[in-house]
Amino acid sequence: MKIIYVHHAHRDKGNPPSKHDNITALGEEDAALTGKILEIEVERYKTPIKEIYSSPYFRCKKTTEIINKSLNLPIIFDERLNEMARDDGETWVQMQERMHEMIKEIVFSHKDSDAVVIVTSGVNVVAFMNICYRLKPSENAPIIFIPSCSPLIFNISKENFCS
Repeated sequence: MKIIYVHHAHRDKGNPPSKHDNITALGEEDAALTGKILEIEVERYKTPIKEIYSSPYFRCKKTTEIINKSLNLPIIFDERLNEMARDDGETWVQMQERMHEMIKEIVFSHKDSDAVVIVTSGVNVVAFMNICYRLKPSENAPIIFIPSCSPLIFNISKENFCS
């Protein structure tokens, strides 16, 4: 199946990020453009996008809602899509494992021909990369930064989760 990963739109606060950060005016424009790009993906390539999954962090939620103006899909907000919970003592490996399980659940609940959009934080893309290359979560996994509102398409199948 196709999982279209989208890093939330540009946020208006500095570091460290907060789950309450809003997105900027530019972020709103980018999210609307991302929605149009995904709408074209559906029309041109006949990609049956079934739903959007999103972190409930405000910046992700707002990005999702703007993207969805073009797609009109069911939205599923799930805390497992949040970025690493440093305040709760979550480790880099634990975040990757959490994301791995969430992605696995999504893949096993859809047909191979389906597609979904996942809106989450930028650093979470490492879990998608690990799954594509069948790598186990690791402290050595690099932190990968993805530009805001950049859709990346991952082809992930059930076999990606077999050892």
